[in-house]
Amino acid sequence: MAEGKNPTGSVNDPISQQKRARVIRQVSRVSIIGNALLAVLKMGFGFIAGSFALISDGIDSLLDVLTSGITYVTASISSQPPDMKHPYGHGRAETIATKILSFVIFFAGSQLVVASVQRLVNGEFSDVPAPAALYVALISIIGKILLSVYKKRMGVKYRSPMLIANAKNMKNDVLISGSVFVGILCTRVFNVPVLDPLIAAGIGVYILISALGIFSETSLELMDGISDKELYRAVFEAVNSVKAATNPHKTRIRKLNNMYIIDMDIEVDGALSVKQGHAVAMKVEKNIQDTVPNVYDVQVHVEPEGNVEDHESFGVTEDLLK
Repeated sequence: MAEGKNPTGSVNDPISQQKRARVIRQVSRVSIIGNALLAVLKMGFGFIAGSFALISDGIDSLLDVLTSGITYVTASISSQPPDMKHPYGHGRAETIATKILSFVIFFAGSQLVVASVQRLVNGEFSDVPAPAALYVALISIIGKILLSVYKKRMGVKYRSPMLIANAKNMKNDVLISGSVFVGILCTRVFNVPVLDPLIAAGIGVYILISALGIFSETSLELMDGISDKELYRAVFEAVNSVKAATNPHKTRIRKLNNMYIIDMDIEVDGALSVKQGHAVAMKVEKNIQDTVPNVYDVQVHVEPEGNVEDHESFGVTEDLLK
């Protein structure tokens, strides 16, 4: 068995990971400040203008301050080097943090739905919101768009699932603020106060759906699952380009934050020496590292051609992809 080593400057290089952590912290700081300002603005004017929907939108922004704070702290943890307790490193701290975020978002959404339904059942309708609520909702839409684009761009560039999840949440917030704007406008035009708590309830349901989506995505990674079959195709193509390597099987790819760990078996001519078999494995590893992006580690187990082990039914083969 041979272990692959990534070239200097690769995704698991300590310097690269430290830079990545600095960028994530920087994005988190911008998000904390931006969402804090929007939360104060929306909640303050929501009370003044008498719009429960705007107050609910402000609570959602306050929640975003919390999620950005979690992101900030997690970036420092995930960039730490491997140790005895964590030989693979601390990259999955981001996955765990994203999972926690999904619970926080779900809780906020459920509370919003309950509060809105109670207002509808009890007939607690506010007066028609003041015009200021419209302007605040419009400011929120613009602010959330800027934050969403910024987080998405940096999340994709530095392959951070945590930032991408936050960007998705910001994108949802754009729709939420847009709904609040339309709702307040319709309430003022048609003079129907009941629209305000209805919109707030709808926002809560949308937040719940978003939380379930984030929870589902992180569950796949924590269970070492990969949804992109093209990654396996790329690995098999890399193996097949080495003439001395045949029958790649028991192939397993798991995600470690923004990187991939690849384990697999190959077969070689049984007459080869241990040194020659090791050389074939090294060629396979190099091909994989050169063609598959963001590889953290590759482990290749060498077997003689025709080897059969019926009890080993795990892993992926080329036949399964067809």
